Amino acid sequence: MPRFDLVIVGGGLVGAGLAAALRHSGLRIAVIDSRRPSSDDPRLFALNNGSCQFLDNLHLWPRLSAHASPIQQVHVTRHGHFGSVRLRCEDVGLRNLGHVIPARHIEAALNETLLSLPACTLFRPARLQSLDQDDRMVQLTILTEEGEVSLSSLVVIGADGTDSTVRSQLHIKTEVIDYEQSAIVTRTALKRSHHHVAHERFLADGAVAMLPLPGEECATIWTASNHAVSELMSFSDEEFLKRLQDAFGYRLGRLQGITQRHVFPLRLVRAEKMVEQNVFLLGNSAHTLHPIAAQGFNLAVYEVAVLAEAILEKLQNQKCFTKEDLPEISALIQKQQATSIGVSHRLSTLFSTDSFLGGWPLQLGMMGLDMIMPVKKKFIEAIMGRTGRVPGLLLSDFYEKNLSA
Repeated sequence: MPRFDLVIVGGGLVGAGLAAALRHSGLRIAVIDSRRPSSDDPRLFALNNGSCQFLDNLHLWPRLSAHASPIQQVHVTRHGHFGSVRLRCEDVGLRNLGHVIPARHIEAALNETLLSLPACTLFRPARLQSLDQDDRMVQLTILTEEGEVSLSSLVVIGADGTDSTVRSQLHIKTEVIDYEQSAIVTRTALKRSHHHVAHERFLADGAVAMLPLPGEECATIWTASNHAVSELMSFSDEEFLKRLQDAFGYRLGRLQGITQRHVFPLRLVRAEKMVEQNVFLLGNSAHTLHPIAAQGFNLAVYEVAVLAEAILEKLQNQKCFTKEDLPEISALIQKQQATSIGVSHRLSTLFSTDSFLGGWPLQLGMMGLDMIMPVKKKFIEAIMGRTGRVPGLLLSDFYEKNLSA
């Protein structure tokens, strides 16, 4: 039976990112991935500055920069109401708040890296059949194209998404909130430059995000009730574009056209715990968020950075990484996790009411946030994972500094 120091179940952006971050660890790592690589992922990620630095520390940025557009400002407005919030990169002393990158380019770059890791064994396509653990080890059975394979590992990372098999095998309960909303994702052609401004336009029934892409194009994410989304998807491209223009307005001029539309149902899924003996849940396996504040993938990257840094520090001190380290790592993540989940959940409901509580006080609150610089700076730093101790992998030259130390 092959024995590993670490088994990662899930070879997507989170699992592959963790394996790549541990490439200097010397650990014997196995990655179990149920999917073959594909180039048809329609998601478009707004990565904060720290997430972009993480990809740069993995030496992926040269392969991604041509597909990335910087975000230098975020402009938040509400349809039919005065007041707005502008979040600027200079507010926190950065060149950019982040970048917008199509998910498929990140996946391709990570897959190329995954295939080049000498101490990593990749099982793909392979599905987890069973997971059993005792005080010391985890025994896994996976189904590959050649048949069943048994593995053992000191620690297992569950990075297999919202419908996590790892989480199910461990009978970890989840809190689920169905927002009864869906998100339409497409790309919108513009007649003029977006000037690297990301727009978030809150509506009575959801929101429209217009995020800068290279050239005169925006990533468009329109969240609305399931009924409204069903109606919007029934329209021709021309009619949909007209409805989008009416909802968003003319801050980007007259919209020129859209690409294929994709629909994603929206819900909050949160595991009641991240650690179960020798197993650690990561990314969407632990939590799936509403996309309204672009916190989901950025939170997952933050968690990967914390976990990888903790493992590397442990090994640098010539100590073995074991299950005893997992609760402490989970505790390091909790504050940022609570912030990201709280912001996403509150924004998904706060702006969707026209009651008094969602009216004048909310507009005054938006104006106050825009005008009071210390409050604005604290808000930006919180949603960017820059409060408290920032993981080294989210800062510049992490490996160069640590390997030369």
